[in-house]
Amino acid sequence: MAGRRAAPLAALLLALAAPAARAQIPYRGGLWADIGFGPGRLSLTCTTCSSIAVATGVEITVSIGGAPTHNVLLGVQGQAWTGTTGSRTQRVRSLLAIVQWYPWTAAGLFVRAGTGVVQGPVTPAASGAQPQTVQNTGVGLDLGVGYDLPVSRHFGVTLQLASHLAALGDLTVNGQPANDVIAYVTRIGLAVVLR
Repeated sequence: MAGRRAAPLAALLLALAAPAARAQIPYRGGLWADIGFGPGRLSLTCTTCSSIAVATGVEITVSIGGAPTHNVLLGVQGQAWTGTTGSRTQRVRSLLAIVQWYPWTAAGLFVRAGTGVVQGPVTPAASGAQPQTVQNTGVGLDLGVGYDLPVSRHFGVTLQLASHLAALGDLTVNGQPANDVIAYVTRIGLAVVLR
């Protein structure tokens, strides 16, 4: 008798709990976009440089894509970091294909990785030469972590921490080689997310 009463009661509790469980799972579907902004630090190295250039600046990221599954987002990301070393402006820009993975469906924690094309007017200090701003195009890699804080079903904010490697290749600074120029940009930022 008690078993017969418990079965309908359990079914009722499950029916009431299901909408609440669905409400806790963040919405990730269809088209998504985010715009981020925050401080970033550049370290510029090369195998024939006399010193490592370091600069602080700001970075802006714009990303857009789609969601093939609830735990994976795919898209493209444009980045632009700008800073100064002395009186010289340095920039690292990139266009990357990215994947964003949520290890836990109901949580906002994610890992984002990407690769693509980078370009940089940067100022390496090649051995035997005065620093000079030079520009080249190369390959970039990006790896970061973040956490989504939903405000509503289709809107939220995200905290992001990432490191960007821009391999700009071999450059010539005032007639001297600056080989294997690599710009490392570490950034922390806040992004507005639309889904």
